[in-house]
Amino acid sequence: MKPSLYLASLYFAVAVGATEQPVAGKWITDLQGQTLTDPQSSGFTLRHDELIHLGDNSAAAPMRNKLLRINPQTARLNAPPLQISVAANVLNGCFGELFSRYPDFESLTWDRVDDTVFISVTEDSSFVQLSPECQARYGETHSTDYPTLLVKIDTDQALSRAEISAVRPVQFPAAAAVGNAPNDGIEGLAIDNAGNLYLALEQNAANAPMIFSAPYDKAFWQQDGYVKVQDTGFVLPVPDAKDHPINGLDYLPAKKAGHPGYLVAAARNDDQLWIIDLSQQQAPFVQQMAYYAPTPADSTCPAYEQMVQTAIEGVAVHGDNVYLVNDAWKKRYPDNISCPANAANFSKFAPLLFTLPVDPRWFIRQR
Repeated sequence: MKPSLYLASLYFAVAVGATEQPVAGKWITDLQGQTLTDPQSSGFTLRHDELIHLGDNSAAAPMRNKLLRINPQTARLNAPPLQISVAANVLNGCFGELFSRYPDFESLTWDRVDDTVFISVTEDSSFVQLSPECQARYGETHSTDYPTLLVKIDTDQALSRAEISAVRPVQFPAAAAVGNAPNDGIEGLAIDNAGNLYLALEQNAANAPMIFSAPYDKAFWQQDGYVKVQDTGFVLPVPDAKDHPINGLDYLPAKKAGHPGYLVAAARNDDQLWIIDLSQQQAPFVQQMAYYAPTPADSTCPAYEQMVQTAIEGVAVHGDNVYLVNDAWKKRYPDNISCPANAANFSKFAPLLFTLPVDPRWFIRQR
């Protein structure tokens, strides 16, 4: 018999060392218990006690423009994938061509005032162009030629329908020097308890990640002009000028009364979580991670094998737990194959769900 997940975690804690947080994942499975085929997990949030998943446009065709409902305890889908439709006003507007095809969705959160609304963001839209009229109206992005778009997805309480009903382009501050890099855009969204929407930029023209913000209220989607975001100026734990992007984001409320809370950012390339103090009273806590994939129970392999290429792109905070999902990088994901019995899962780019508890050390000033 293989060791339990708890015993395996104890083993990892000893084997990996005190500086890393080991976490054993669960393969996300469909209603038949089969691992998913290439959903390219990029959007991830928790609403009504279930995780909601949205993939990017490099996903397998059956997984594109779909919301997945995932049980956070079992990592199994609660329902079949839900197709996202697009309202006529969006299809007939400046960004209609993009939404008639496969937008590159890169994050997901939900409206804290109206929880039937999800919010996503588009990244690489370089395969479409704005009309001259729309370019004149929305071309001053201070970033990419085709604007980054914030997307409103209307649903119902039961999540039996989903429709893109409104879209707003983002305008960055010119001084931020975001750069015209279509595939290095916004990859994380989060809303705090004060009504601020945070947008995590993968990297700017200087190869550095940034976090922007904008006020979010009931009138947000009643406008169709730019969302003029501001640079938060947050100090981030970037060690050098190499690639250290932010690829996922969520809000973590503070336990201390009067504190604005924290952002939990996934630094994908570094296998790290960055715990960012919104008050900026303390430096970000850097949590080094070590990710493990389960092997089939009937195999002769160890119960879990350490992954060498994980690529976390989804972060969801709920209560005292942080949920993470990985976006399989097709070029490198097969590098994880060690146990032959797990080869099929890595070869089909199946994602895993990782769960770890909020660590009180995250809130203690680092020395």
